[in-house]
Amino acid sequence: MRNSTFNILAFDGGGLKGTLSICILERIQKDFSEIVRTTNMIGGTSTGSLIALALAYGVSPSTIKEFYSVENSKYIFDKSHSEMIRPKYNNDHLKEVLLEIFPIDLKLKDLGKLVVIPSFYIGNESSSWKPIFYNNIPNSPTEDARVIDVAMSSSAAPVFFPTYKYHIDGGIIATDPSLSCILYAMGKELDKKGSDMRLLSIGTGYNHNSIKEDTTSWGAIDWIMSKNPDLPIIEVTLEGNSQTSQIFSKKLLEDNYHRINPKINKDIAMDDCGSIDYLLEVGESCDLEETIKWLKEKWN
Repeated sequence: MRNSTFNILAFDGGGLKGTLSICILERIQKDFSEIVRTTNMIGGTSTGSLIALALAYGVSPSTIKEFYSVENSKYIFDKSHSEMIRPKYNNDHLKEVLLEIFPIDLKLKDLGKLVVIPSFYIGNESSSWKPIFYNNIPNSPTEDARVIDVAMSSSAAPVFFPTYKYHIDGGIIATDPSLSCILYAMGKELDKKGSDMRLLSIGTGYNHNSIKEDTTSWGAIDWIMSKNPDLPIIEVTLEGNSQTSQIFSKKLLEDNYHRINPKINKDIAMDDCGSIDYLLEVGESCDLEETIKWLKEKWN
């Protein structure tokens, strides 16, 4: 049976905090078993791109959750370096783990569902920088892109990982890919109206971050080096564009938009392997009642 609505799942960026996102989805599927099968489009940024692409490839939420194991995480975030003079980690182990999920020649057009994956192309001597939203919507110029390259490009977080084929992390432009998904669904190829769409946005947790210090005298070093939060200029950029996406997604879809993003009680860095068990605890204990109710009323 064809869906009577165009259903979208969207996953935020956030490094290892993707553990929380996939844990939530796994729980949702236990109460609403058709959630993935009846999804038409999946958006994901950075760590969310790994979840989105795996789901579109047909990998189950429980199997994806295994990707975020402590063992895998310590393997990916291994042999750290001073981030002031080079990327904190290389990306070899990340690619190695991803190739256990995705065949090396798998292309976006081969996936079973539509995807929208933000990244940012930084340019080179012969081309200019620009945002790229990798997708497999009919007639897309990016449908032949390899899934492994898209995943690596969207998750190439500055400071933490090297650039990948002249790309950096999609969180620079769309930490929350919800708005991007809506606009692509409204485009001429799909031609969906807001009343047609249902969008469930799954975050990676929030802890009411703010900059409590007096910033009036801050220069470049302060915006980069201050520790509350770490790398404040990056944190402000990521959180700012994320909240912008949420504001406008809600305006466009109104009650057809729902977001779940549990509160966490500490600042968790994207490479904080020691917090995985805590993230799983939050994912297993957060209240999903309103989310399940919304799905049963709206998602069909």
